Amino acid sequence: MKIALIMLAAGNSRRFGSNKLLYEIDGKPMYRHILEKLMIVAEWLEETECIEKVECGEHLEKQNEEGYKEEHIECNKVIAPLGEIKGKLFKQRDCYKRITVVTQYEEIEQAARSLGVNVYINPHPDEGISSSLKIGLKANLDVDACLFTVSDQPWLTTATIRQLITLLKTSGKGIACVSCEGKLGNPCIFTKKYYDSLLSINGDKGGKAVITAHRDDTAVLKVNDVKELTDMDVKL
Repeated sequence: MKIALIMLAAGNSRRFGSNKLLYEIDGKPMYRHILEKLMIVAEWLEETECIEKVECGEHLEKQNEEGYKEEHIECNKVIAPLGEIKGKLFKQRDCYKRITVVTQYEEIEQAARSLGVNVYINPHPDEGISSSLKIGLKANLDVDACLFTVSDQPWLTTATIRQLITLLKTSGKGIACVSCEGKLGNPCIFTKKYYDSLLSINGDKGGKAVITAHRDDTAVLKVNDVKELTDMDVKL
């Protein structure tokens, strides 16, 4: 399953009083916390997909310099010895291309591009979060599922994002989202069959309406630490 990681970072931060995405927490801009975690997840997904190919027996034999045959695995046009694929993470810059950042801010755009991440500018952020959601989705219509994150949850963990992806893959559901204390929240993942529904959303609304309409097809990951899902709306 090919999954895109979409970070929405175009909000106007009216309640915060300034651009909260650039507000520093623990020595780095708020948005950077989420972006760096998505990069770790992208590396993990790259490795996972390659291991899945190995387990499916998709390998080839290649002669080495001495003329002996060696087993290799082909993954995203990179040929590497089978043992290396199983033994360490892929850190090729190309794996970050599965990340899409949607923003209106030049500083975020430049930083994300320097890391090898896809960036799209939202020219109409005043139209609400749905405008960013649709920009990110339209850039990834070819993938099997899209994971959406907001950029003001600096304490969201990499482990939670990975667990959510695993839940989607193992549950057989078309949607997966997190919850804490009975309240659904971000991040969330939608498979391809819900793309049309997401593209029909307008205004300052995300995918919650789609989730509500399809609760029977939604897998929910319970997060125990309420801080993880806290949106930063005030300065520390």
